[in-house]
Amino acid sequence: MHGETNQMKNDFFADLAFSELSSDELFWEQIYKSAFQDIACIMLNTAGKSLSQNLGIDRIIHLKSGKTLYIDEKKRRNKYNDIILERYSEYSNGDRVAGWINKDLHIDYLAYAFMDTKEVYLFDWQTLRRVWNTNRTKWDRAYRNIGAKNNGYTTFSIPIPINVLLEAMQNAIIIKLPALPPTKTPLNFA
Repeated sequence: MHGETNQMKNDFFADLAFSELSSDELFWEQIYKSAFQDIACIMLNTAGKSLSQNLGIDRIIHLKSGKTLYIDEKKRRNKYNDIILERYSEYSNGDRVAGWINKDLHIDYLAYAFMDTKEVYLFDWQTLRRVWNTNRTKWDRAYRNIGAKNNGYTTFSIPIPINVLLEAMQNAIIIKLPALPPTKTPLNFA
């Protein structure tokens, strides 16, 4: 299936309006209060095209412990059996820009929501990136690329089945070093 691309048509402004629905604030608050027991403050980053938005920060959570968490939120209207990882965008002039999975975002978590079922997958960002970098070639061969046309550019993403992604995430949290060869102990004749 390598190289196969399905095309969809997106309306950037409709999608942006959907992602910023104020009616979803109670939903997100409930999600984060369930995930993080010691929340002191939850803030929505509404800075528009700011540096923090470019770094992926949609939500800032301050914990009572003093730790601050940065979260990127992705929403899909309906439940699917996959998580779409955005690889890159290509503009009509030929410029190509890394998609969010290929960017060094300044976030702790990626919150991926299916709004119709009120279900959120909360991925540790560093683990998700490690999983992507380890499996990207295999997944590119196994799953089709999806092109979504926007106003002046097209995003290209790869849908990873949820069970495949969760298994890879589970395996990625186990770090096992290869066995080290035996070392020669120097003889000490002193």
